[in-house]
Amino acid sequence: MIRSVARALVVLPIFLTPLAAQNSSPATPTITEPSTDGQIVHAADVHMETAPFVDPDAGDAHFCTNWEIRTVVGDELAWSATCAMGPEAVHAHFGDGTFVGAHAGRTELFPETDYVLRARHRDDSGDVATEWSAFASRPFTTAAATQLFPLELDDIESAPSPTWLDDNGQPVILPVGAPTAPSLTIEQVGGSALLAIAAFDGNTNTTTDFPLLPDHDVVRVRISSGSLASLALPASALSFTDHEGDDHTVYLPSVAATAGSDALFWITENGASYVASAGQTTPDFTTLARGIPVPWILHEPGFAVEIVASGFRLPVNIAFVPTPGSAPGDVLYYVAELYGTIRAVTNDGTVHEYTSGLLDFTRTGAFPGSGEQGVTGLTVDPITGDVFAAMLYDAGGPHYPKVVRFSSIDGGISANSATTILDMVGESQGQSHQISNLSIGPDGHLYIHNGDGFDASTAQNLESYRGKILRVALDGTPPTDNPFYDAGNGITARDHVYVYGVRNPFGGAWRTADGAHYIVENGPSVDRFARMVEARNYLWSGSDASMTNFALHNWSPATAPVNIAFVESPTFAGSGFPPTFFDHAFVAESGPTWATGPQTRGKKLRRYVIDLAGNLTSGPHEFVEYVGTGKGTAVALAAGPDGLYFSDFYEDSGANGPTAVGANILRVRYVGFADFTVGNGQGPGPLLVTFTDTSDVPGAMNWSWDFGD
Repeated sequence: MIRSVARALVVLPIFLTPLAAQNSSPATPTITEPSTDGQIVHAADVHMETAPFVDPDAGDAHFCTNWEIRTVVGDELAWSATCAMGPEAVHAHFGDGTFVGAHAGRTELFPETDYVLRARHRDDSGDVATEWSAFASRPFTTAAATQLFPLELDDIESAPSPTWLDDNGQPVILPVGAPTAPSLTIEQVGGSALLAIAAFDGNTNTTTDFPLLPDHDVVRVRISSGSLASLALPASALSFTDHEGDDHTVYLPSVAATAGSDALFWITENGASYVASAGQTTPDFTTLARGIPVPWILHEPGFAVEIVASGFRLPVNIAFVPTPGSAPGDVLYYVAELYGTIRAVTNDGTVHEYTSGLLDFTRTGAFPGSGEQGVTGLTVDPITGDVFAAMLYDAGGPHYPKVVRFSSIDGGISANSATTILDMVGESQGQSHQISNLSIGPDGHLYIHNGDGFDASTAQNLESYRGKILRVALDGTPPTDNPFYDAGNGITARDHVYVYGVRNPFGGAWRTADGAHYIVENGPSVDRFARMVEARNYLWSGSDASMTNFALHNWSPATAPVNIAFVESPTFAGSGFPPTFFDHAFVAESGPTWATGPQTRGKKLRRYVIDLAGNLTSGPHEFVEYVGTGKGTAVALAAGPDGLYFSDFYEDSGANGPTAVGANILRVRYVGFADFTVGNGQGPGPLLVTFTDTSDVPGAMNWSWDFGD
C-alpha cells in the first residue's frame, strides 16, 4: 500500500533591514607646497598647499582641513590651523592659524630650522570615525635670518661739526642739570667714548670729540639724565662724519629717562636704533627703537628716492591720470587700498578719499593668509577720467570678483556714482589668486587679469573666467573679435577670454615701443615674466614646470613680482629719466609677505631690458632695494610725470600689525650728475683755466664750486 502524505507549505514573512553604507575616509592629501622634501622656504611666509580633496564616497565634499607645523627635533607643535575652510582648506598661510608652544607670540618660524608640515582633510559625512583622512607630511627647512650689521667706529671728526636735530630740523638742546649735566655719548661697548654732547647753559650744548681709538668696534648711544629728576627728549637724528670721510646719521626715538638712569641704544650700520641694556656686550637687534625714515637705497647713480605721500592702508596699486591738469588741486594719481578705499592724490600732495566702503565682507587681517584680498586693480579712462577698480564681493560665503566703474562730478576728487560692468558670478576667489591688474589697451578696451582662485583646472577651462586675462569694452561687454567669442549659446565666460592658462598674473603693463602687454605672474615656487599674445594658452597646470612656458624670464626661487611699469617717451616724456632707461621694464618684487628687514628675495625694484621683438636682452638689474629694519616692501608701481612711483605697502615699523595706517607712496626721481671738464690745467702758474660744464642735473640754474682748498 502506498501511503500519501499531504504537506502544507507555510510562507513566513521575512523582514530585512538594509545595512547602512559604510563611510570611507578621504584620501590622504597630496601636499604641493612646499613642493619637495627638504625645500628651503622663508621663515615668515611658508606657503602650504594641497591638491584638491579626494574621497572614495560619491557625494562626500571637502568640509575643512587641519594644518600643522611641527619641529623635527623634539616633534613639538609650532603652528596650527584647525578645520580651515574655504580657500584656506587647500592653501593656507601663517595668518590663518596660530603659533603655539615655544613659538607662541611669534609671527614667523625660527630661521635655519628643520620643520615638517602636516595636513589632513575632513569630509562632510558627519561620521566621526571616518570623516578625517590620514595626515600627509612634508619636511622643509627655513632659510637664514636677515642679518643686520652693527655700526662700527674708531673715530668721529670734529669738522664738519656733528649736528643733533629734532624732526622739525631744530637743534636738540639739553637742559641744565647740576652737579651732573644730561648728556649723549657715542661709545664703544667697552666704554671708550668717541663723542659726547652735554648741556651747557640751556641754550647751547658742549661737544667733545675724543681721540682716535685703536680699533674699529661696535658702538652704542648712551643718553644720561644726569642730576635731573627726569629728562624728556624728542625723536631726533644725530649726524656726523668718521675719520675715513663716511657720513652717518643715527635715528633716535623720543626719550624719557628718570633721575640717574641711562637710555641705551644699539645702532645698525644704516642708522636705525634698537633698545639696549647695560649688561649687554654684543648688539641685540630684537626691539626696534627707531628705523630710518626712507629705508631704501638706489643701485643706479644719478637717482634719488623720497616719500611723496603718507597715511595709506595697504596701498596695492597706483593709477595716474593720463593727462593731469597743472593746478595744485588737480588729481595726479589714484591709490587702491586693499581693504576697500580708493584715494585721490592731487598735484600739491594732498590725499583725498575718492571712495570707500567698497568691501561687503569682514577682512581678517591675516597676513600672510586670508587677509590678502579686497580691492586691487586700478586704471583711469583717458577720455572721461572715470576710474575702474577690481575687487571681490561676498556671495553668502564665497567671494566672487567684479569690476566697477566710478564717475566723478568734482574733477575726480570724489566718486559720485558706481556701476558694476562685469560680475563674475560663481567664480570663487580668495587671497592672492584673485582679480588683480586692470589696464586700458591701445585698442581702447579694458584688460582684466584674473587669478585661478586656487584651482589650477580653471585656467584650462574656457568656460571659467578664472586663470585668464579678459578683454572687454569699457561697458563690460565682450568685443566680437575676441579670439574665443561665440554668441551662439549666449554670452558666457569664453566670450571674454583673451589669453588663458595663467595662475596669478598680479601685474601687467603696456609698452608703446612694441604695442605689447607684459605680465608678471606669481607661481608656486617659480614666478613668470611673459609677453601677452592673443589666444595663447600659457599652460599653467599646477606645477612649477608649467610656469616656464612662454617665459621671458623665470624667478626661481620665487620673488613675488606683483607689478610692472615702463618708462617711455610717449608717457610723461619718460618720467624725467634719461633716454638710456626708456622702454625698460621695472618690476616690483615684494618677496615674502609680512617679513622683517631686508630680504635676499624681494623687497626691491629691478630693471629688465627688452628688445623690440619682445625678447629679454639683459636683467635683472638692481634698481631700488629696501634696507630698513621693518616690514616695508615694494608693491604698487607706476610711471608718473616726474619719476617712478611705488608703495611700501605696510606701516614700516609693523608695531600695530599689517593693516595699520601709515604706509607711503615713494618716488624714484632722476637728479642727474654734477660734472665738468678742465682745460689748460698744466704748466707753471698763473694759468687761465677753462671749465666746461658736462652736468645733466634737470633744471639746474647755477652751481656752487668747491676746489677743496
